[in-house]
Amino acid sequence: MPGHGRQVIMEDSLSYQYVSHIQAVFSRMQQVLAAWLWGQHGRFVLWLPVLLAAGIAVYFALPWEPGGMAAFGAGMVAMACLAGRLLWRDSLPVRMGCGMVGACAVGLLLAWGQAHRMPPFPDLPRRAVHLSGRVTGVDAQTLRDGTQALRVGLADVRFLEGINIGMPPLRRQIALRLRPDDPSIPVAGDTLSARVMLTPPAFPAMPGGYDAQRRAWFDGLAGHGRALDRVACAHPPVTPAMSARLDTLRQGLGQRISAALPGPRGTVAATVLVGADGVIAADMRQSFADAGLAHLLAVAGLHLAIVMGLTMTVVRTGLALSERAALFWPCRQIAALCALLAGAGYVLLTGAHLPAQRSLLMAALAVGALFVGRRPLSMRALAVAAAVLMGLAPEAVVELPLQMSMAAVMALIAGFDGLRPVLSAWAQHEVWWRRMGARVSRPLLASMLAGGACVPVGMAHFGTVQPWFVLANLLAVPLMSVWIMPWGLASLLLMPLGAEKLALVPMGWGIGVVAWLARLVAHLPVAHVSVPAMGSGGLVLFFAGLCWLCLWAGRARFVGVVPVVMALLSPFVGRMPVVLVSPDARMVGVVTGQRLLSGPGMHPDPFILREWQRVTGLRAGLLPVDGRQDGVACHGGVCRVAGQGGDIVLLLGARLSDAALCLGAEAVVNLHGQTGCPGADRIGRFDVWREGAYALYPRAGGGLVVKRDRAVRGARPWVMRPGGAGMPDLPLAQAE
Repeated sequence: MPGHGRQVIMEDSLSYQYVSHIQAVFSRMQQVLAAWLWGQHGRFVLWLPVLLAAGIAVYFALPWEPGGMAAFGAGMVAMACLAGRLLWRDSLPVRMGCGMVGACAVGLLLAWGQAHRMPPFPDLPRRAVHLSGRVTGVDAQTLRDGTQALRVGLADVRFLEGINIGMPPLRRQIALRLRPDDPSIPVAGDTLSARVMLTPPAFPAMPGGYDAQRRAWFDGLAGHGRALDRVACAHPPVTPAMSARLDTLRQGLGQRISAALPGPRGTVAATVLVGADGVIAADMRQSFADAGLAHLLAVAGLHLAIVMGLTMTVVRTGLALSERAALFWPCRQIAALCALLAGAGYVLLTGAHLPAQRSLLMAALAVGALFVGRRPLSMRALAVAAAVLMGLAPEAVVELPLQMSMAAVMALIAGFDGLRPVLSAWAQHEVWWRRMGARVSRPLLASMLAGGACVPVGMAHFGTVQPWFVLANLLAVPLMSVWIMPWGLASLLLMPLGAEKLALVPMGWGIGVVAWLARLVAHLPVAHVSVPAMGSGGLVLFFAGLCWLCLWAGRARFVGVVPVVMALLSPFVGRMPVVLVSPDARMVGVVTGQRLLSGPGMHPDPFILREWQRVTGLRAGLLPVDGRQDGVACHGGVCRVAGQGGDIVLLLGARLSDAALCLGAEAVVNLHGQTGCPGADRIGRFDVWREGAYALYPRAGGGLVVKRDRAVRGARPWVMRPGGAGMPDLPLAQAE
């Protein structure tokens, strides 16, 4: 027994040593992890905008709308995280945990507050109605037949007939398109009266598709309209506001540019100089898009950078020639301040939106860095700009401009930071060809970094890839910088003298070369590759990997390549829908044989068909009237789609009169009623009116997965009621 006791003691001692060894290993791992994280301590602040964006994205991904108590709880969580961050500042886990949770909570609060401060959608008349409103903006729009029509924004809209007489004005704006033959030229500040047909913001073409109602909600838009007759404009006797003056100036400059440089070249010049969006012909815009040059037709960061760069060069050259001016202030700071003022003027003149405004904010931060002797362009400046923009417009996180701008700029800064030692060594090398290589490689690297970072974003929003974008941008961007924009700015300076044609004609030569390059690249093999659109999950995965690649330090940053590759492959591993039903129950799409067949009729809705093609990445075709194509057989207005677990019956223009059609049917889509088959899923016209667009996906083990738009989007403030009904524009009772 004594030996047994000694054995027990030895086993207990060995167990204690084993546990102690494990504890020592975990303690060592914890120390190593803490040391590694403390080494990244200076870069943690760069992740705050990322976490803000994550909280905003979580809000928009919710299938329900958080109430006031949920928002209050998020605010309490943010305050608690701030308190924990201040009280336990030396504890790395507490600092990281509080920073992550607190920033996400603040982002969710920003999005919730922005959504709930917007006025509700009004209930627009369903028939032709007379209205009047104040013009807030005017731009030209090229229609599909090549004709041009003016598009105006109307605020303070009142309806002038029926029960709407005497009602308060709408709190949202109306986007109204005038007739192409209307001679009226309204300007901002005018009072416009017209007989119009109005439509509310469109429902998504498919569950999970582009949400035009969400965009209209945050843009303050009530709906769209088209004028049925010529409009009447009245100029107000009061002095117009600054925005109205700028819009009038923009219209006048655009007309002078078009008169001096007629044709497609003039429309491009008016677009980049005064922001005349919508005047470029559809075929030219498509050529630029297929060549990866669509950003040249949008007033964004590139044009702003060119304007500010030219201004800085001219001012620094002038100050260098004047020693007296250089005595008062360093030449570099004066040039930067003048460039910032020129950039602000360009943004105001063109009426540019988020991309150029973000670039202007970055430029302001760069000027501030120059004044205090810091590096002008850095990841910290980008983080500050992103945080400010998300604070002002949190809804931009889920839209294309901010996503593409942030991806491109982040890749540029991180890429050139990593390559700076090599480029600097080559730029100062004694061998001439290395110095030349350093100069030539910079625009090529910029095009590859920015374009490569934007490819996944383009896959998500457009469902396309342009493999030749590097070649096109390598030639077009320098030409835009050294020829087109300088002549364009010179034309603006010559306009007071009436000599703008002297500069616009050479500018047109450069535009012609870029347009020729766009057509050439667009017709190269596989210049425009359609791919299935990347889903929201894939886009989140891509940005997570990109942020890790760009914001982390050391070799561990290359781990971010894994989620980026997974995001790029995600569209090709997901399931393709079998049948799509439009939100108005007038159109159905069938995916079969690597084609998207639509019907009924020979002229499908172009907007819905384009969205379906974006999501599927397939070529479009028409359902056969009578006959068979791949796995679809149609006869007498009834189509049958063959499936593994059962067939899908499509009633396009006939009743289900033959009971034999129900044999083997797993689902019935009825575009004209509610008739179905016993034991089969039924999607009738009333179901589509109530639930929105439908999509039917094959289930892995057999059967179908039915997705509805209203179930996917949830009950959110911007999700309109069935039929596009909004809030009636009725006054309060006297007792209220």
